[in-house]
Amino acid sequence: MAAGKGSRLRPLTDLLPKPLVPVAGRGTLLRLLEELPSSVDRIILVVGYLQEKIREAIGDTYRHIPVEYVVQDVLDGTGGALRRAEAAIRSERFLVINGDDLYLREDLEKVCAAERGLMVFEQTLTKPSDVCLIEDGKLVGFQSRQAGERGAVNVGAYVLGREWFRTEPVLSPGKTDEWSLPHAIPQLLAQETFYAIPATFWMMCGTLEEIQRAEAALKERGQL
Repeated sequence: MAAGKGSRLRPLTDLLPKPLVPVAGRGTLLRLLEELPSSVDRIILVVGYLQEKIREAIGDTYRHIPVEYVVQDVLDGTGGALRRAEAAIRSERFLVINGDDLYLREDLEKVCAAERGLMVFEQTLTKPSDVCLIEDGKLVGFQSRQAGERGAVNVGAYVLGREWFRTEPVLSPGKTDEWSLPHAIPQLLAQETFYAIPATFWMMCGTLEEIQRAEAALKERGQL
C-alpha cells in the first residue's frame, strides 16, 4: 500500500511520494521490495498521490516479478486501499504490507507461513492507540490503551484470505472518512484463526524524526 500523501514529511513530499522519500539513500518502498519473501510471485501496488513517480521508480517488473498498479483515487484508509485491489488479487491467500515502513524478510516469511496472520511489535505507546489482544499466539481482538502503557501494536503486515472482502467496512479509530483494514479482522475470528507474529525489527518512517531513528537503526544493523 503506497498511496498516501505523507503530510507529516512535508516539504519532502511536495515532490516525492512518501514511500520514495530517502531513508539512508533509498525509499522505504524500494527497501521493502528487497525484503519480500521468495514465495511472492506477483506484486500489486496501491498508488495515489504522485503515483507517476512510483511507476517510474518501480516499473512493470521488479527482479522478474510482475508489478501491477491499482489507483486509490480517494485516500480513504487502509481498508479502502485493499478493497480497491480486490479485483486484481487472484490468489486465495495474499500478503499485504504498508509501503512506508521497514521490515525484515525473515519476519515477513514467518507471517507468510501462517494460514492467516498479522505482524505485531511489543512497545511502550507514545500516544493513545489500539493494541492487539493475543492469547496463545493468536489474535482475539483489539483494545484501546493510553500513552505510556505497553502493548503489541499491529505493524501493517498481514496474510489475509478473500473472506476479508466480505467483512463490513469499519472506520479507523478517530476518523470519519478512513476505513481500517485491521479493524475488520475481528469479524472473521469466529471462523478463522489469525496468528500474531512478533516482529524482530520494524521501523516507521512517517516523520523526519522517525526517518532519523530508522537510519540509525539501519546503520547499527549494517544495512545501509
